[in-house]
Amino acid sequence: MTEDSPDATASPARRDREVASVSNAMRLIEALGRVDSSGITELARELDLSKPAVDRLLSTLMSAGYVEHVAESRKYRLTMKLVAVANSIKDRTGLIDLARPKLLELAEQFHETVNLGTLYRGAIVYADSIASRQMFRIEPMPGSEHPAYCTAMGKVVLAHSPADQLEQYLRDFRAVPYTRFTATTAGELRDRIEAARTDGFAVDDGELVEEVCCVAAPVLDTSGYAVAAISITTIRSTFTRSRDQMAKAVVEAARQVSEAIALAESR
Repeated sequence: MTEDSPDATASPARRDREVASVSNAMRLIEALGRVDSSGITELARELDLSKPAVDRLLSTLMSAGYVEHVAESRKYRLTMKLVAVANSIKDRTGLIDLARPKLLELAEQFHETVNLGTLYRGAIVYADSIASRQMFRIEPMPGSEHPAYCTAMGKVVLAHSPADQLEQYLRDFRAVPYTRFTATTAGELRDRIEAARTDGFAVDDGELVEEVCCVAAPVLDTSGYAVAAISITTIRSTFTRSRDQMAKAVVEAARQVSEAIALAESR
């Protein structure tokens, strides 16, 4: 399953507007980063933008969780999400370098899409992906995300997370039933997570997209907690035939990446 890039068909004028919008959003973030908080008037003056334009940018950034409104002062400030993103990027950069050779090996062995993902705010964020060459394929973009509870990577990372973090996740759990196979109660999800902990890998048996299945294994730090997961994604018919072989291979690949992390940290 592939998607055409929206930029490929956009008119030059539209592309220019989109680039300008992104540029202005980044300038606004930088401006807020220089102060504790600021109002629309001050931001409009500093950025040389109209107040309505600044208001639209602030609304977009608030929806994304990067900016918050301070009711008492009627001003805006950055949230800690930027710190979390910065730390996540810093941690993932070395991880991607260590994991990519194993992702390529799995992709070559099975000719299916192979992914590296990390858990962030209850979602699996795709840090890297090697696309399948099959006619029907899933191609997650780096930076895209899916809920942890209906993905193999999400469940296996949760299975190897600190107990308090897992319990908090289960307390906050609210499901969207994407398919008839999606876990919709905390008890059902807990059972799947415990199975992943016991087996050493997790499966997504059509829980996000009914005819798409995955198997994932955890990449562990030296404390034994998951810092990421590696998965193989394929269609149901292929998964039914090759599940055991894929599970064995992805567990071994994740184990080797875990060892590489431990070695890198010991230097």
